[in-house]
Amino acid sequence: MQPKHTIGQKMSRRVNKKHQARRDRKSRAAPLRRRRKLIRTATKRTKGTYSALRKFSAGDAERAIRKNGAPIHSNRAPGIRNPKTELEAAIQRFVDLYDFAPIAYVSFDRAGRIEEANLAATDLLGESRDLLIGRPFAFYVGDLDSFMQHLLYCRTSQQLVETELQLKPRKGERIPALLCSTPITSTTRNGALLYQTAIMDLSERKAAEAKLRASEERYRTLFNLGPVAVYSIDTSGRIDTFNRRAAELWGREPTLGDTDQRFCGSFKMFRPDGSFMPHEQCPMAEVLSGKITAAHDAEVLIERPDGSRVTVLVNIRPLKNDRGEVTGAINCLYDITARKRAEEALRESEERLRAIINQSNAGMANCDLNGRLLFANQKFCEMLGYTESELVGKTIFAITHPDDVDLTAKRFKQMVQKKRPVEMEKRYIRKDRSFIWANVCDTPVLNAAGKPASAVAVAIDITERKKAEAALQKSKAVLEERVRERTHALRAANKELAGEIARRKGLEGQILEISDCEQQRLGQELHDGLCQHLTAVAFMARSVALRLRNHRVIEVNDIERIAQLVNDAATDTRNFSRALHRVDIDSAGFITALEDLVDREIWKTPCRLEIKPSFHIDDDVAASHLYRIAREAVINANKHARAREIVVALARSRKGIVLSVTDNGVGFKNEPKLKEGLGFHIMNHRAGAIGGRLEIESPKKGGTRVACYLPDKALQSQKREDARPTPFPARIMKTFAALI
Repeated sequence: MQPKHTIGQKMSRRVNKKHQARRDRKSRAAPLRRRRKLIRTATKRTKGTYSALRKFSAGDAERAIRKNGAPIHSNRAPGIRNPKTELEAAIQRFVDLYDFAPIAYVSFDRAGRIEEANLAATDLLGESRDLLIGRPFAFYVGDLDSFMQHLLYCRTSQQLVETELQLKPRKGERIPALLCSTPITSTTRNGALLYQTAIMDLSERKAAEAKLRASEERYRTLFNLGPVAVYSIDTSGRIDTFNRRAAELWGREPTLGDTDQRFCGSFKMFRPDGSFMPHEQCPMAEVLSGKITAAHDAEVLIERPDGSRVTVLVNIRPLKNDRGEVTGAINCLYDITARKRAEEALRESEERLRAIINQSNAGMANCDLNGRLLFANQKFCEMLGYTESELVGKTIFAITHPDDVDLTAKRFKQMVQKKRPVEMEKRYIRKDRSFIWANVCDTPVLNAAGKPASAVAVAIDITERKKAEAALQKSKAVLEERVRERTHALRAANKELAGEIARRKGLEGQILEISDCEQQRLGQELHDGLCQHLTAVAFMARSVALRLRNHRVIEVNDIERIAQLVNDAATDTRNFSRALHRVDIDSAGFITALEDLVDREIWKTPCRLEIKPSFHIDDDVAASHLYRIAREAVINANKHARAREIVVALARSRKGIVLSVTDNGVGFKNEPKLKEGLGFHIMNHRAGAIGGRLEIESPKKGGTRVACYLPDKALQSQKREDARPTPFPARIMKTFAALI
């Protein structure tokens, strides 16, 4: 922090300013006072001249007036006050010209004493005329040796003698001056030889020469140290000057004035297209010959002695004298080799960038800070259906979907303020008024000051992705709906499965119970049928044995009766075992098994089979399940239908095989209770195991019809599943079948 000035310091500064202003006024007024003094002195001298002319005649004017043996000296020059003749007038004019001459004149004798001096001399030397007359001129010379040499030349020569030396005025600094002395014969000094000397002040010329030398030195320094090569030639084309930079460009230093090196100091020159250019056809020679007036930024290739080439720009101007005549030419060369390389590299970079931009799969555009498009690549034009000329000048808001304009403006402003790229998904309006989705990334382009100057937008068409996302969203909604439906169905299926599991658990109990009942039935039938036959056989055999023991006559009928009973027992046993289980049902024996099924004598109700002779089935598993379904239906019809006839039919339709068991009995009224029975579950399971469908219906005319529909596709898939393990329910059915 600077200290504060006190009041005394401020007052002192003000006083110093006043004194300085006063000194400046005095220095400006001094020349004016000296001029006024000279005018007054000249006026007095003129009056004295007129009075002297009245006192002296023309002859007396040539004689000097002496007092006490010495001449009378005065500031006033002798003259004629009122000239009466032409001679007096001429003398008066000479005196006036001599005294008022702008150049200082003095006359000194052979010894160097001043004999005469005009007013300019008195002003230059700073002495009055009375003090100058009779004093040695060497008294006012600072360089005494130079003056003595000048005086010696004046004595020995009768011609003009010029010498530069330093004058030493009475007051002030030394003055450089030129003494021009001419010998004359003075009529007022009895023919004495005087040296009339003109003293020319060289101060201004010396100052100008010093300035010129300094200027030339600065010019020479700039000429040699400047970054631009400069050289000049004369009218014959010879190089008369060149700077350091020119020698560096040429790779050599040419000899000044050499006639073999004309117009340019380079080894060889070439045109921009690479063709050779003789020195006599270079731009310098054309300017010098007047073929062209000047050359401005002409491009020339210069080859150095080592074979390297540089590219230069030449600027040539002719040099003319005061009369307008051409005296030579000057050439300024600027090395642009590095710039040309940079321009070439930049051009290649721009070409690569342009190729990348035009061949890019992404749309690219450049716009100003107002959003007005300045450039658009081919992909961007294809995306929107415009040409580049149609897009340039439009704003990004004009081609944006109305619903996305606010978002675009907000993000664009954010990009400019934060100087960072922004990314968004928006919709563009095409030329045909359709719209597309695009992922847009806006990036600011900063200038040298680090401020945004424009913006570059990169747009990628994501319309298909958006459509896929919409379809995926729709599919997701549909899937969720289906999942809900499936969940509901699974819950229902789980509930049904739980009921099925419960039913199957009950079924296992029923199977055990049925097994017990069947065992009881088998025991009852064996007791009531086979045992009675065997008991009757035993009784008759004992009767025959008693008769034989008593030697009675045995009747043949009794023996035949025993044999018949044994045969009947064997037949009943065989039929009974066939009714219980039939194994090895395959596709080949399927028809035979059905025929055997309907022909059994155990059935209470007559059965018959309806089948075409050409019918056949290839699947063994399907044949086995169909046989068991038919057997179960026939058993149920015999037990519950109270029918007069049972018909087992087997036919092939266009869709597959149809097995039906129809009776003309009482039918059924309660269908749900029917479907809860064990026989229905067994037949339904077997139909599902082979891919079929079981239907039970009661026709209008009465009775019951059990039908199993087996499509051809189920038969084909059943062949592929033959190798798979039998599921648990099928194992249960096989176990149940083995038990019954």
